[in-house]
Amino acid sequence: MKQELQDQEKLDALRQKLYARSSAADAIERHNLSDTPVDVSRDWQVPANEVPEDLVIAGESPKKRRRYRMWILIGSLLIFIFGVGLSSLYLYLGGNQISSDNIALSVNGPFTIGGGEVMNLQVGITNQNTVSIDSATLIMRYPSGTRSISDTPENLFEERIPINAVAPGEVRNVPIQVAVFGEENQQQEINATIEYRISGSNGMFYKESEPLRFSISSSPLVLRLDSVEKVVSGQTVDLTMTVVSNGSAPLQDVLVSAEYPTGFRFENASPAPVFGDNVWRIDELGPEESIDITITGVVLGLNSESFRINVDAGPARADNPYIVGSILAESGFDFFIERPFIDVVAEIEGQTGDVVVLEEGKASTVSVDITNTLEDAVYDLVVEVVPGGNALSETSINGSSGFYDSNTGTVRWEVSNNNTFAQVRPGESRSLSFSVTPTAPQATASYDLVVNVYARRVAETSAAEQLIGTAAIEAKYASTIFVGSQAGHGGVFTASGPIPPAVGQTTTYTLTMVAEAGVNDLTDAIVNSALPVYVEWLDKVQGDGDIQYNPVSKQLEWSIGNVLSGQRKEISFQLDFTPSISQVGNAPVLLNPQTLRANDRFTGTRLQASSNPVYTELSTEAGYSEGNGIVVR
Repeated sequence: MKQELQDQEKLDALRQKLYARSSAADAIERHNLSDTPVDVSRDWQVPANEVPEDLVIAGESPKKRRRYRMWILIGSLLIFIFGVGLSSLYLYLGGNQISSDNIALSVNGPFTIGGGEVMNLQVGITNQNTVSIDSATLIMRYPSGTRSISDTPENLFEERIPINAVAPGEVRNVPIQVAVFGEENQQQEINATIEYRISGSNGMFYKESEPLRFSISSSPLVLRLDSVEKVVSGQTVDLTMTVVSNGSAPLQDVLVSAEYPTGFRFENASPAPVFGDNVWRIDELGPEESIDITITGVVLGLNSESFRINVDAGPARADNPYIVGSILAESGFDFFIERPFIDVVAEIEGQTGDVVVLEEGKASTVSVDITNTLEDAVYDLVVEVVPGGNALSETSINGSSGFYDSNTGTVRWEVSNNNTFAQVRPGESRSLSFSVTPTAPQATASYDLVVNVYARRVAETSAAEQLIGTAAIEAKYASTIFVGSQAGHGGVFTASGPIPPAVGQTTTYTLTMVAEAGVNDLTDAIVNSALPVYVEWLDKVQGDGDIQYNPVSKQLEWSIGNVLSGQRKEISFQLDFTPSISQVGNAPVLLNPQTLRANDRFTGTRLQASSNPVYTELSTEAGYSEGNGIVVR
């Protein structure tokens, strides 16, 4: 308590002193500013003797500026420039220890060589560095068609040859032998690259050489194509490919590959292709040896249309034995389709088109109309019919004036058996006909006819002297189908009711429908029928397929599906019949006529067959007496 009073007294004394009127402020020393002008436009330096006295601090003299810092900066800059220049000069003059510029790489070889011949190459490597290069690998890149000369030749595209270390100043020569292939006068090149490392570095360095450019002076293969140039649409032509060896050594495993246009339909070839219809292999072709390959095909197209068949020959690729790896020879042949010299129209039973459909086992009449479409007359007309198909035999064709040659399987009409063929003037026509009788019905029976017409006129450049008109037509025999039905009492279901049926009494009948296929398979077979108004459907069904019944229209549809050639499908169902007095003395209908519809899988046509209605009269073979279906009282 005493301490608090003392503190309060001190505060009161301090406050009284602070606010007392008799206290005077300490004198403050003031400095007056000078009006002396100073020039500061260029620098801040003022001579010491001109510094105003009021700006000089008592006891100090004016400071002098330090110019040595500027000289240090200028000197450092000059030293840096000199160092950079010296380093650049050192690098430019090759003072570094290793550089790819100090490695010389060159590929030496002939500038011309025959296709298929062995090329001797010399690859030179010179290390002009002051240190060795390590883990060196020579990478050779060859043009397409280059092959090794080992016992089992392989196609070469890139080859890596280990070189290992090359000492400073060392010169290394690497001999390489390869076989090059290509077309005559084809320009090709070989490139070399050396890949290496240097001590103390994990980096990989490369040096490329100037490519060796050379040309193929001659091809080891010559490919010739021969055929007629002007053809008509539908004409059968033969294209002969002749492969000739032009090398001094035998050629092994030569592939010949043909590329057909859309308008060419391959028929056959001699010899047969080894892959598909366009690849042949020649196991060995000796020097100056030649092999012929003949392709037979049909030309299809529009008038004035042209197309080309391309053929390549050469060794196979390493990864696919049926693809030409390097082309030693290539050739092409152009066909030109012109308007037919002879217009030929063939009809079977009055039907034209590529395919006509005939009834099973039916004999048919074939007519051929021939018209000269040229502006000149043609002479010595010859018509040749080439039949084929499983529906024909040697005696199937009967031509009134034609000669059937069993040795060639052709029927022939010419001037000797038809004197009107001696001359056909422009616009004139000639007609002939013959009959075709098929053999016994069989599955997928058909026959086809190719009609070739030849005539003579003045020869034309690049055109065949034998003018050809061609027509082809095919006849397919459709299957004969059958549908039938019968009524029974009992069978697969329980029998009830009187036989014969009596007025006012219900008799339950079992009806069975049968569908049979002929010589061809059937698809989507369906039988349609209907119940009379006085017959009731019991919805009791057993057999093949499905039956859909409409109680309003009393229509029923039996969905059978597919039926194989010669097979049958059947189905049974129950009906109730309660006779009326108006039906006494009659055998009423239990099921209306049935209609079978199905697709012939072979001909693609829609077939149809029908069956008679089913009456209450039951078969006597089941033990019933005659008249068992007549309604009685």
